[in-house]
Amino acid sequence: MTERGKRAAGVARVFTQQPDRLAAAWRRVRCTGSAQHMPPQGLLDALVEPFIREVGVSLAGNESSAWSRTRAVLRLSPERGARSLYEEFAVLRRCMVDAVEVLGGGDAERAVVNRAVDEAVDSSVALLQRLIDTSADGPRVPFGGLVVEWFERPSEARVQPASSGERAALH
Repeated sequence: MTERGKRAAGVARVFTQQPDRLAAAWRRVRCTGSAQHMPPQGLLDALVEPFIREVGVSLAGNESSAWSRTRAVLRLSPERGARSLYEEFAVLRRCMVDAVEVLGGGDAERAVVNRAVDEAVDSSVALLQRLIDTSADGPRVPFGGLVVEWFERPSEARVQPASSGERAALH
């Protein structure tokens, strides 16, 4: 095996066997990029590791879509919109491409990562559009997992009714 082949195999092995390390880097970058102490829970939190693992399988030679093979939960939030998806995927792409470079991968490995992330972004945004408008076109590349609508909880504490003679109505 050539030196180039060994490096490519090493990149694939790290992605498939240690996706948690790349996911931890993604979470750290998201946290440092936020003005808050803890950023809001990510829409991609539940699927980062399985997706990275499937990208690793693609790096090892599987030609099918990593996004279609990913078995996880994708959260979609009409409140956050497509921008949030774009931002989270951009950070994930950067972490994965940086890992490819650090591990000695080349243009071929970067192309596999970029193609997988492009498919994931396009599919996620199409699914979000379909959630908002049922007549919108579905994704060109189907997602292999479960898609759920994510409802945000208000961060403010609820105001409790005053206890002076007021009673809460029960229905």
